[in-house]
Amino acid sequence: MRYQIPGTLVLALAMSQLAFADTYKKSPCNAVHWTHMLEGKILLEAHDRKPLDIESLSFNVHDLPPNHRILHVYDDEVADHRPDRLTIYVDRENIFMSAYCM
Repeated sequence: MRYQIPGTLVLALAMSQLAFADTYKKSPCNAVHWTHMLEGKILLEAHDRKPLDIESLSFNVHDLPPNHRILHVYDDEVADHRPDRLTIYVDRENIFMSAYCM
């Protein structure tokens, strides 16, 4: 049995997908790009020593854009909202969890 999907529903779904993709393209801090770059990586400061076997699993925080902040999951949320700032959440071991513009 084949299902018929009304044309207006297909058009509405297509438009919502385009709007969703367009929102990410216009993201002022490029959070989607940074999510892909940092996924599964450990964020390290420049002075942190890293063994050669985790070279591909780490990312130096000094390579992040100048307008960023890093919050740990146990940090209190601050109320200032700046949509052009990249906010990165890491866990207790400094492993990347998520990135947002805020």
